[in-house]
Amino acid sequence: MPDDSKYCGRCGMFLNKKSENLVHLSLDFGWMWRRSWGGFISGFIGWIIVFIIGRMITQNIGPTMTNLFSGMICGVFLGTVGGIIEESAYKASLGGILGTVGGAIGGLLNIPIMNMLQGSEGLFPLSVLITWAIGGAFIGATSGTIEKSRRKALAGALFGFVGGAIGGYLGSVFYGSVFIEFAPKSWLANRLVEGLSGGLVGSVLWLSIGLIEKLYIFKRREDPNLDKKVCEHCGTNNSLRSWYCTSCGHVLQSAAPRQKMTVTPYRGMERVVNALKFLSWLFGVTGVITAPVIFFTFLIENVFLACISAVFSILFTYLMMVGFRFLADLLSSIIRISNLNNQSPS
Repeated sequence: MPDDSKYCGRCGMFLNKKSENLVHLSLDFGWMWRRSWGGFISGFIGWIIVFIIGRMITQNIGPTMTNLFSGMICGVFLGTVGGIIEESAYKASLGGILGTVGGAIGGLLNIPIMNMLQGSEGLFPLSVLITWAIGGAFIGATSGTIEKSRRKALAGALFGFVGGAIGGYLGSVFYGSVFIEFAPKSWLANRLVEGLSGGLVGSVLWLSIGLIEKLYIFKRREDPNLDKKVCEHCGTNNSLRSWYCTSCGHVLQSAAPRQKMTVTPYRGMERVVNALKFLSWLFGVTGVITAPVIFFTFLIENVFLACISAVFSILFTYLMMVGFRFLADLLSSIIRISNLNNQSPS
């Protein structure tokens, strides 16, 4: 739409500062919503895996160690969400490490808190609330740490704490309520409830983290005349899509105007492509987590079984990674071909 337009050509809305803010608000909400969905999928898969592994190892280790490992595994799944969405191995690794640490601390505190609340059924979800408030705080600090800003890291940790607390409480209440009201019997129904409870934790956590990331951590100065991003630290020219200087790694403080960013008419298909890429990365994370856990779990009983099980786990997760990536690349090729056809003269 031309910059001097007074009304929207699609709906006739008068274009002013308020309508522009409304458009920005809807786009920002969509951005946060996608992060929340990423948290839901990671939590859904992570919680199912944790419950399955937990039942496998509970006989060999005590409840404290079980909670420790459960917190670490769930923390990895939730911590890698931001990096997976941005396709950044560095951010996924850092988030996974921070999530592991936060989940481990929260998991260790879960048992003594549960013992303190024993006899008060209504307060039972508070133990899970505290567990994921701590885990969420560590995960929320990831983006601020990458931005090399203590204030942003603290802000992210605060919102991660709040999001983790709310998500942990809601997930625990949901899990308990479903089993009390419906008492599911089948294996599939139990896994579904476990996954949904974890998905609830992840979605609320990442909605909260996404909010502070959009409003503060990733906030940049938008310059409508910007053609390239110049690093204020070293003076290197960077592309409009860069968030950090490719020469020195410092934060680029300017944001490219939305009008200058290339947008295809196939945004729905692009969303599907991004979702498939997300699932591909997520299965990679799943393989990294499950293979060693399965190996050491079965190692106590049978070395041969441990090796075979770990190999099967690696092969399955790799197959899923490649499959989802293939579908993503296939759709990307279709989008590129369609764009070329639209640009070619008729």
